[in-house]
Amino acid sequence: MDTENEFFPKDFEFEKLVKQAKKRSMIKMVLISFVISVIVLFGLYFIGDTVMKIKMVKETDLDSAWNGVMGANVEERGGIFNYSLTSATAKTKLVKIVGGVPIPWGEREKVFTIFGSSRLISNNSPSGFGYSDDERIPMYYEGKRVVEFFQPQVNYKQIFDDRQLLNVIGDNKVVEMAFSFDDGYSIEEVNEIFKEQLAWYWVDTFSKDQIEKDNNFNKDEDFRDATIHGFQAYGFSYNRFAETYSASNFISTLEKVKEDGGDYQEDAERIITNITNQGEIKLEPQNLKIIGVIVTGKPSDLIKFSDESMIRGATLGATTDQY
Repeated sequence: MDTENEFFPKDFEFEKLVKQAKKRSMIKMVLISFVISVIVLFGLYFIGDTVMKIKMVKETDLDSAWNGVMGANVEERGGIFNYSLTSATAKTKLVKIVGGVPIPWGEREKVFTIFGSSRLISNNSPSGFGYSDDERIPMYYEGKRVVEFFQPQVNYKQIFDDRQLLNVIGDNKVVEMAFSFDDGYSIEEVNEIFKEQLAWYWVDTFSKDQIEKDNNFNKDEDFRDATIHGFQAYGFSYNRFAETYSASNFISTLEKVKEDGGDYQEDAERIITNITNQGEIKLEPQNLKIIGVIVTGKPSDLIKFSDESMIRGATLGATTDQY
């Protein structure tokens, strides 16, 4: 049909206006959708970033607290936070203080994301080299010897005594040595003997089941003695300026971690249960049983403990130049 004969002739101007209106409407909808998407994304990013920072503060505080009770004679010395668009990394340096000299003891690095996750990305472990028929394979970390402890109620195939090494190490060195006791002693009894060279207390946190398990393990001829490496030991540092504070801080840390949760909650609950003997005694400094210590100093400073009867075993730890 010709245009001239159409009943309703087309209005091209009107169609043009309709198309322009549709186009403007589409552009407007796209712009509004884009703006809303940007606002939502920025909102989600802000929420995620805030949650990440809250989680990072909480976890690093818990990690720091736990470093104060686990690891023989290990201290934190500063932390660094690095931020990126969607994540942040917390890096904490650890040291040992041996005879007044700080020895680097690795670092802990943890990454956090705005999606609420966190993971440990570096946490080196001690290692040793030897053969199955070697009498002893010492463990090393950061190029230094790692101390070992002997639980008083566990029967080992062999108990090491490295105190004879003090006679061959020059007095230009400072050394760390772990003494394991033949029984549990009070803080006061330990201070009376080791106070001048004392650096760290090893606390008895073992259950009867743990002791029985270790005894059975050590009976197996196919396995080496199940000694306790310094990384596995629980205790607290000696503070010559506030002796009572150290033990109280150890207890408050356990209680805090037990309440605050995190990855260490179960360990804190177990330790408190073992120390208090299933709640039969109070969690107080006077009820802590000290079953070993870390002492540091020049070899000539530590030789005086060569004949101390309460020492069951002695293992050499980190050594370094005094100057």
